Order: sequence, then C-alpha cells, then structure tokens
Amino acid sequence: MCSTTGRSKELPGPVKSTTTGPKEKKFSKKKVDLPDDSKNEQLDLSKLPEHISFKAASAREKITYQVILLIVGLIFCTHYYASKIEIASVYKKLREKEYILAPGVLDFTTASPQAVPDNYVKDAITDFLSDLGNVNPQSIDEQYNLLRRFMSDELRVKFDKDTESWVEQVKEDDISQLMTVKSKVIKSDNNGSFQVTARVKADFYIRQQYLGHENQVVEMLLKLVPPKKGKRWYLQIKELSWFKEDTYRKKQNLKGK
Repeated sequence: MCSTTGRSKELPGPVKSTTTGPKEKKFSKKKVDLPDDSKNEQLDLSKLPEHISFKAASAREKITYQVILLIVGLIFCTHYYASKIEIASVYKKLREKEYILAPGVLDFTTASPQAVPDNYVKDAITDFLSDLGNVNPQSIDEQYNLLRRFMSDELRVKFDKDTESWVEQVKEDDISQLMTVKSKVIKSDNNGSFQVTARVKADFYIRQQYLGHENQVVEMLLKLVPPKKGKRWYLQIKELSWFKEDTYRKKQNLKGK
C-alpha cells in the first residue's frame, strides 16, 4: 500500500505555445487588387487583325525587295565577269594573230595577217615550189625533207604516200626535173590563210638527156602560224596537190568554173 504521507507531487499542465503569427505581430492582410472589368471593356481589339496584316505585308514586301536586289546583283556580276572573259578571249585571239616575219635575223618584226607583206608570201611560195619541182636523184630526199618541215601532220603523211613511187623512179632511172613558174595567183581571206594556184612548166631529163616538158598546175593552201625557232618561213602548208594542166582544166569544168 502506498503511503500518501508527505508532500504530494504536482502534475505538469499544458505547455503554452510561444509561436507568433501575423495576428501576434499585429499585421493586417493586404487587399489584393483585382482587374478592373470596366477598364477591359474600354480596350478596342477590333483593329488588331488589320495591324497584324499590315505588319505581315510590310515584312513580305521587304523580303521581296531583298530578293529582287539579290537577283539584280547576281545578273550584274554575271554580266560583268562574262564581259571580262569575252574581252580576255578577244585579246588573246588578237595576240595569236601577231607573228614574227623576219627570218634569219635576231631583231624580229611583228605583223598581223591583215598586214603580211606580199613579198614575204611570194618568196615563201617560190621556195616551196622550188623544193617540190627542182629535184634529181641526189637531192630529192633533201628537197622533200625541207618541204615536209612546213607541212601539217596530216599533209606530211599523205605527201609521203603520194610521192613514194616517184622518188623510187627518180633514183632508179636517174631522172632530173626542173620547174619554171609561169604565173601565181594568191588569194587571202584576211584571216591568215592563203590559197595559191601556180602554173608551172616541168622539164624532164634522164641521164642528162632532155625528154621534154609538161605543163602543170600546183595548188597550195597556206596558213600563217606562230614563229618557231629554226624555221625560215612562218607559213604552214595545209594542202598540196599538182596536176597536168589538161587534168586541172577538166576538174575546173566539173566544178562549173
């Protein structure tokens, strides 16, 4: 049994809270401002679509102008560079038509095809005809080799084929040929080309005995070419053919000339 004697113990009571809130701090709630419906009613949004359309049209017009300017700029640049290329090409062609026409000397003189001296062309033709027509068993190889140097590659092959049997006959039969030029007709196209028609007389000898003569016609097409070291003439033989005069006349008649 418990004794109740003596001093009785006091039981603890509820603990008072020490937390302070707005009320304890004597704060008051602020009033929240709500939108004034009367002000919203005064805002006119009816013109907003027109404003947006105007802005879009302005932006589209600006982009269009920029595209047009870009296209015009590209066209101008293309035309400018095309003109520069064309001018450079023309200048190059003009330079290509200037050739050196002073064989055998160190100080050369330039001339264009339109200003080629007539004597220069005539002297070259006389030289070519001499190499072609004045031959004998001892000189024919050398003469034809000199002539080949001024031929185009295509003509050189054809010339070797056409003269192969004639060269063999000259050497075997001891034939000599002397050519005399009676007349020459030279036609220029003012573009560096010369068409030559020469009427010649060919005298033939076998072992120094005269056999007779033959009238012939020699045709050549010459083209002015850039100078090359070691060449006396700056003319290239593009075409070369020779006929008996009677054969040539028949050929011209067939052409209607």
